[in-house]
Amino acid sequence: MIPVQLFLFATLASTMNGVVAKPQPRVSYTLTIDTTDLSGIDVSMQIEGAPRTMHLAMAVHPEYNQRFWRYVRNLRAEVVGKATPVSAESDHSWRITTPDGNAVVRYRIQLPLENQASRAVWHTALRTNGASINSTDTFLYLPEFARSPVEVRFTIPQFWQIRAELPVHVSGAAGVTQYSVTTDATTLLDSPILLGALHTWSFAVQGVPHRVVYWPLANSTSFDTTEFVRSIEKFAQQAFALFGKAPYSSYTFLVEDGAFGGLEHVASVTIGAQSRDLANDPRALMGEIAHEFFHTWNLMALNPRGPLTATPNPPLHTRELWWSEGITMYYAETLQRRAGIPEAGKTRLKALEEQLDSFYGNSGNSYLSPERGSWASIDPPTLSTGDYLSNYYTQGRLIGYALDIIIGDSTGGRRGMDDVMRLMYDRFAKKRAFTGPDIERAISEVCQCNVRSFFDDHVRRAKPIDFNRLLAPLGLRVALATSPVADTSGARFPDLRITAYAPPAGGRMRVRIMDPRTVWTSAGIHTGMEWGSLNRIQIDSFPDFRRAIRSIRLGDVVPVEVFVPGDGTPRHLTVSVPGYERIRARVVEIPDATPAQLERRQRWLSAAPSH
Repeated sequence: MIPVQLFLFATLASTMNGVVAKPQPRVSYTLTIDTTDLSGIDVSMQIEGAPRTMHLAMAVHPEYNQRFWRYVRNLRAEVVGKATPVSAESDHSWRITTPDGNAVVRYRIQLPLENQASRAVWHTALRTNGASINSTDTFLYLPEFARSPVEVRFTIPQFWQIRAELPVHVSGAAGVTQYSVTTDATTLLDSPILLGALHTWSFAVQGVPHRVVYWPLANSTSFDTTEFVRSIEKFAQQAFALFGKAPYSSYTFLVEDGAFGGLEHVASVTIGAQSRDLANDPRALMGEIAHEFFHTWNLMALNPRGPLTATPNPPLHTRELWWSEGITMYYAETLQRRAGIPEAGKTRLKALEEQLDSFYGNSGNSYLSPERGSWASIDPPTLSTGDYLSNYYTQGRLIGYALDIIIGDSTGGRRGMDDVMRLMYDRFAKKRAFTGPDIERAISEVCQCNVRSFFDDHVRRAKPIDFNRLLAPLGLRVALATSPVADTSGARFPDLRITAYAPPAGGRMRVRIMDPRTVWTSAGIHTGMEWGSLNRIQIDSFPDFRRAIRSIRLGDVVPVEVFVPGDGTPRHLTVSVPGYERIRARVVEIPDATPAQLERRQRWLSAAPSH
């Protein structure tokens, strides 16, 4: 196989107070992919004109710290061909001292062992037919120069293509195609790159170009690509109809067969796909795509942490993720419905019912407020949530449903959440961070009403929303009942409301309780304890935990070994695993609903924009 080399050259210049600063570093990377060795990527980084003491770092994603620094191997530096020390400043930043600010840095990204037919889409991956490069987790960079202009050159085999939301210039000689792009360091680190044998489709919305790029497995299943792309285009049209504009000049959907999950970027998105699922239904991914694409407006442009810049620092706390995630879920469902491609084919009534059922099925949603759950999302669970686990996605989505009804009632149906989204976007997108009070003020302006008590009860505290009152004008009500958790045949499920997580600092896997009323807490097991073993299976990784939890059956007496952090003495416990009950929620029709109620219900079910 032909080794694949990517050459990156960075030209850096800056000004201060109108005065041209001294020459800035010139950085050129050589990233080598050997298709005969898919275990990792070798990188060399030539630095010229930097400060004598230079700092290197691996940037941290603004939402998720994947800790890919764990896979950096053989980091070394040399000056004029002689080795020079590299000093660690933290687990993902380093310092090099040189005589004149010139050095060559080399390292290897030793990719984690993953099933390449089923991996997280945001992880860099190599296959014989291409590569997926997550730039944040691949390139070390100079954090003091995150906004510097960058020219990137790629050399790859002729039968490979490159796709990224970057301006690409193509040139080359016989047998070799060369690519180059000009951007800045922050944009590069936020731009995933696909290389290889790719399929590309295009469409435009209001004159703005969009591309759908698909990287298949070697044994991928054929599916209806026309319907797949058409569904994405329909959703994009509805997003433009809502906002009237886009925060980008072009956009790329990067779809990777064999992967799972999705991750938003400023002008692109990576989506994991299983071609066999798309063969059964070409719209199977629309829920995931709609959610991540809507984040382009509501998270990337309209961000509670403010405009994004590459940084090696951990993600900042925010109390507003219920808005960024939950309202995004609300609009992923709403805009799919307007596009004629309802979420998984469900009615809006069914979608609301499922969210209410999810809310009441988890006691943490009535204990941890959306703001508190948002704030705690990037912390270890032991810091603020204990044995409770809330879902600010569900909480925020229900808030979206409720506020749309409240605004509609206050304005005679003339205004709704669409007006709030447009106001928030115009007021804050790419300008500054927003806060909960900012959201509250925007809603009050739109509805010309006071929503302070709503925010106090349902955003700052965790009081369940009274949907019976909100749905009554639609001739609907919510019915709650407690029932055993069972399958369709009535066979009860065992109480397995416990899981595991890896602490950010490393060490043993930790316990995560999912409900304080579970049998596991009754046995003395709590969130933050360290796992030893479960059902005689040693817990050293999440796959270990998954294998152990799947071995437990209703009525089993399960041996458990846990540790209290800081105490090396194991605690040996036994847990008798019974079935359990939970609250179920259903939305039902009120008998003898009036024509006016039925008319309002029908309009609400269509998710039509306010008028």
